[in-house]
Formats: sequence, structure tokens, C-alpha cells
Amino acid sequence: MKRGFTLIELLIVIAIIVALAGALIPMFSTTKVTAQQAKVQADLDAVKSAAVMCHYDTGSWPVAGTAGAGLINSGGIANWSGPYVDRYATDPWGNPYRIIDGTAAPVTITAACYGSDNAVGGAGAATDFTLLIAPDRSK
Repeated sequence: MKRGFTLIELLIVIAIIVALAGALIPMFSTTKVTAQQAKVQADLDAVKSAAVMCHYDTGSWPVAGTAGAGLINSGGIANWSGPYVDRYATDPWGNPYRIIDGTAAPVTITAACYGSDNAVGGAGAATDFTLLIAPDRSK
């Protein structure tokens, strides 16, 4: 008498494994996006802390843009005592974080990340994140 699995039994086991894998893959995808968003929040907090330290030392806020001017190099700021960060971090998608000067009064300064699409607007991995650094940058 031969022992082993029939072709039908093997196909049923393979179908069950495929169904379980299909149910778990979206869960891992969601977990990855959540982890990326948590990293963005932590990085924006670090940018905010560095910008505040720069302001306390120099009386000026870092230069707006994406190069980290004022945080890793003087960016033309007088009495600069930095660097305030070891390196200017990039988001999980490889884009540098932005420092944005607001235009409406009171003039604000904000740290921002535009998500995986690196464009304003979006959802999921493309969600935009902003963190207010100073409610009135004139102070």
C-alpha cells in the first residue's frame, strides 16, 4: 500500500495557504505605512527642536526650504552656533523635510513632509504632515 497525499489534498492545502497569505499581505502593508508616518512625526519633532535651538542661539529662524540651511550650516545666520542636527534627515520616501515660512499674519514657520508622492495633498502613504514650529516667527 502506497502512502502519501493525493493531488486533491495538495491542491486544497495550497489553496488554504494562498488564502491566508492574501488576508495577511494587506495587514503588513498598513503596518508599513503606520511605521513610516510615525518616523515622519519623530523627524518633524527633531526638526522643530533644532529650529527652536537655532532661534534661541541666534534670534533668527532657519532659512525656509529643503536644504537644512541654518540647522546643519549657518545659511547666512549671524551668531550661528550649530550644527543643530548631525544630518538633515529625509522622509521614508527619500525626500528632504521642508521648512516653510507662512505668508499670512501672524507669520508662522512650519516643518513639513508631503508624503510618498512629494506633492501637496494625498491620503495613506501620500498623507501630508506639518508641524508648527513658531506661531509667530517675528517673536
